[in-house]
Amino acid sequence: MSLSKLSSKVTGRQVALALALVLVIAYTSIFSVLSVSKHDAFETSAFDLGVFDQAVWNTSRGRILRSTNTEGVGTDILLGDHVQPILIPISLLYFIYTSPKTLLIFQTVVIALGALPVFWLAQEHLVSYPAALVFTAVYLLFPALESANLFDFHPVTLASSFLLYAFYFLQKKRYKGFIIFMLLAMSCKEDVPLLIFMMGLYVLSFQRDRPVGALIAAGGAIWFYVAVFVIVPYFNPGGKSIYSSRYSYLGDDPAEIVRTLLTHPFVTLRSLLRASNLRYLRDLLTPVAFTSLFSPQTLLLATPSLLINLLSQANPMHQLNRFHYGAPLVPFVVASSIYGTKFLARMASKWPKFPQQRAINCLTGLVLLCSLIYHYFYGLTPLARHFRFYHVTEHDRLGKELVALVPPQASVSAHWRLNPHLSQREKIYMFPRIEDAEYLFLDVTRESWPVHPVELCDRVNQLLQEGYGIRASKDGYILLQKGLANASELDDSFYDFARIEHLQTEYPMIVDFGERLRFLGFDLIFKEEPKYKGISLRHYWQALRPLERDYYIYPFFFDGETG
Repeated sequence: MSLSKLSSKVTGRQVALALALVLVIAYTSIFSVLSVSKHDAFETSAFDLGVFDQAVWNTSRGRILRSTNTEGVGTDILLGDHVQPILIPISLLYFIYTSPKTLLIFQTVVIALGALPVFWLAQEHLVSYPAALVFTAVYLLFPALESANLFDFHPVTLASSFLLYAFYFLQKKRYKGFIIFMLLAMSCKEDVPLLIFMMGLYVLSFQRDRPVGALIAAGGAIWFYVAVFVIVPYFNPGGKSIYSSRYSYLGDDPAEIVRTLLTHPFVTLRSLLRASNLRYLRDLLTPVAFTSLFSPQTLLLATPSLLINLLSQANPMHQLNRFHYGAPLVPFVVASSIYGTKFLARMASKWPKFPQQRAINCLTGLVLLCSLIYHYFYGLTPLARHFRFYHVTEHDRLGKELVALVPPQASVSAHWRLNPHLSQREKIYMFPRIEDAEYLFLDVTRESWPVHPVELCDRVNQLLQEGYGIRASKDGYILLQKGLANASELDDSFYDFARIEHLQTEYPMIVDFGERLRFLGFDLIFKEEPKYKGISLRHYWQALRPLERDYYIYPFFFDGETG
């Protein structure tokens, strides 16, 4: 077949769909590499990759949704924490490849595939292949979604894609497809059924299909009630979700919180109108040039998840571009932007010199421009200002070697960054929780959260007196083993992380403290990343002679103007 005949058989839709698939593959490749390299660089954490990896691993071994890695829940059954039954079918993946990386790559693939219903919706409603490609890119470039992708693994992040498929099939009245993705979405977290409930109201109000709308709304409401008011209280020793405390100003339990929302609207309104919440809404709508506001009936589908985030007293839930809490909002922001663009183009076409297709081209160009600019400042791809690739260091490789020293059947307590590298076992805890741990694995070179470095040091010394011995100690790592006798001395190589051959400080100085300690200078490390900003200090000290006691450093910061 000649090239001309082949090209004549290729339609514009096929070319556009092929380009959309290229974007999907590019996203999948980039974020799979980033997710895996982040894990290899020990920058994933117990909360929540360690939690979900252990739960999925245990489920694949017949211990359904068991995780000892949770904190403050009071039970090792995840159903007392969140209702996320999708983890059960996900556990089948561990029969193919048993690794936390499986969860990270699976999460990336599911998110990327959410771009296809976006493409279909945009193509059908804007009747433009370029516009469909623009909205495909807008979805994949959405910083709130990318942040959720790289913040470990969370089932609710998967819901962003499932909700898009459910919405698309609902629009097409292809109810078999809708039911499949509705069930998948509702299995991701106990609050997602509220979004399905809103879809039911949407069908009742705008598609005028009362029986279908009523069934969808009822299905969402019933599963939400069962999950929140039956399953969680049954499995949680406290009789309610531990996350109710995030809304304590509204009530002590979910039922009281709902009553307050319905009977005291001004309390709700006052909380919603905080400056931080207005900034949150601005950041949510900027990537689509605020066009979502012109399809309020679609944007309002996100109301439950939006209220859950904005009314919370937990600061992470207000950080749109850092954690995973904004993921369920993205489908409705993008879908409403497509409908909003269609509405604005139709309004613009009333002017004879501004036909609808030209208006669509201009509006989608504006949306793409806003998306790219916002992504440049807050995104996580190579197109973004603060793009970061996670490099695996010699220290990280040493960490993997020490992980291999821990028997797979042993119970472990581990530093929050080391935890997900040891989580595929029946019992694991995040340090300082120890319980019946046979091994403890710590790294003093990393942030010691949730304990102060001084407390960490004191705790290790205490454990050495309580029957633990040092199995290995290298470059800041300490591996303790229970019952290991006559092993309380750190190896000299443990201090390698503190040894510097050629000292180069940003602010060098010589300050002697008596005849024991010398301060050699410090570095100021400015963090300008899309997720957070801040300053940290790196100090350089030299012991002039062996020290008879421990010294603790407490830096104080003073404002140059006010002191």
